[in-house]
Amino acid sequence: MPKNNWETDEDRMRYKLLVHKNFIGWVIEELKKEGISATRTTGNDSKGDILLINPEDASRVQEIIRQIQNKYNR
Repeated sequence: MPKNNWETDEDRMRYKLLVHKNFIGWVIEELKKEGISATRTTGNDSKGDILLINPEDASRVQEIIRQIQNKYNR
């Protein structure tokens, strides 16, 4: 997230939520490329932001997430 002189705390919060929203959408698209069906959760689900349609895909999804983290968090 770029450092910015936010006009208000709300501006900063809205920006962080937009980045999060876009990131979750991007991850779901990456999963689709791997043949994994997933969708967004709703209702502020405490279990996470992505719902896997096929629970057997969970270990593969964890590996994909690790790859993303390794690629972008250096």
